[in-house]
Amino acid sequence: MPKFLSFFLMIMLVVSCTKQASNPDNGNDYQWPDPAPGCQFFTQDTTLSQTQSSDQLAEYLSTNHFEHDLDGWFFFGSLEDDTAPDDPGVFVMAIQRIEVSKDGFRIPMVPAIVAFNSASLGQYTFRGFVTIEFDSLMTVQSNPWKVTMKSPLQSAPLMTMQLVSGTMGVAGAEYRLTADIPDLQGVRLQVDVQLQDRFGVINQGYGATSFFPQYITAEQREEITENYTHSVSDYLEATGDPMSCQGSYYYSMPLIDVEHFSIMRDSVSLSAGSSGLLWMDYVVQTYDQKASEAFSGGSWGFYAIQFPERNMVLTVIEVTSATGSLPVATLFNEGSEHTRNGARKALHSYAIDEITIEPVPGTLWTSPVTGQQYPMQHHIQLGSADWTADLTIEMIRDNQEIVIDTAGTIKYEGIGSVRGTLGGQSVNGKAFLELQPVGHF
Repeated sequence: MPKFLSFFLMIMLVVSCTKQASNPDNGNDYQWPDPAPGCQFFTQDTTLSQTQSSDQLAEYLSTNHFEHDLDGWFFFGSLEDDTAPDDPGVFVMAIQRIEVSKDGFRIPMVPAIVAFNSASLGQYTFRGFVTIEFDSLMTVQSNPWKVTMKSPLQSAPLMTMQLVSGTMGVAGAEYRLTADIPDLQGVRLQVDVQLQDRFGVINQGYGATSFFPQYITAEQREEITENYTHSVSDYLEATGDPMSCQGSYYYSMPLIDVEHFSIMRDSVSLSAGSSGLLWMDYVVQTYDQKASEAFSGGSWGFYAIQFPERNMVLTVIEVTSATGSLPVATLFNEGSEHTRNGARKALHSYAIDEITIEPVPGTLWTSPVTGQQYPMQHHIQLGSADWTADLTIEMIRDNQEIVIDTAGTIKYEGIGSVRGTLGGQSVNGKAFLELQPVGHF
């Protein structure tokens, strides 16, 4: 889930207060406070607009949400060059809106980035910028969805994301991503990626709104551990704890086929081809001052795992904050049930104690630029009666670190191959990883 320019943490990690849960088996009543205005919360009530129908979910995915502090679209994955299909490039394109408080005023900022990494380049080439959200600089339309980023210094858009045909979030829809952005020396990065979604949108979170918690309190952890067999899903279903301000509304389109792409620098081709596989995240979030306090020393690992031959995907995330570690793993396939709004439910959601994520010893790579160390192989084990997993991810190349600014905003974002077993069967696939070093968001 690549989030650049210091804004991934703002999306994925939010801290706020919630009332202690009590166990209904002990005869106590749950009396949760009303969710804070503008905050995300867990609910099974289908009253919010995005829960009603596939058309309303499509509208929700296609618009800005000014009632919240942050929303954004994030595409990432692999592009396979026709001349080197076994050595794919890494592609990332993201546009988000985030409201920043400054001297009592709320300023809507729009960070955006497009990035590409390949074996021939040996590192990332990218263009990023931040602008204030004015209609003249950023436009978002729905029916059909199109996001356009502009600059007063050039007539053509800097970036566009758009739905070309079909319905936003529905399998079979086609999309196009384009960019034409100069750096400070005027060297342009030019991108054109055409896509078709084979899977449709999935609920990464829980409940009718796809609420995705990023942390749990000590009281919630004790309740989940002692009374709900370490299952956040079971706890939320049984108690209805809204976990107000503890998470996001989080949807994904996890299997998007690349139909054609072209990456150029000053009109000279860096890579071109007609295959690859992307993933798109759409996140809506409100956060507060407690986020920076709780996660000043936080870190996380994000593993978007695709099994395209089986039309199956697996999301594994581990967030570490002042409240401890919260691992999450959810599995989806083409047979997964759908919610009322057409989004796929998880085929299986793993309990906290069923998730183990470990670096493979002896595989550390040291960045020559930052000195940070990152494992080049990762071992993921998931325990379950029906969907036990034992997977190893091996990065396709070492240098997939990206250094955003001189202030020390860095991440490791890249693709790897996946092998192992899932549900008792051998599997092979692809993975996109984001590893966030402590103190560098």
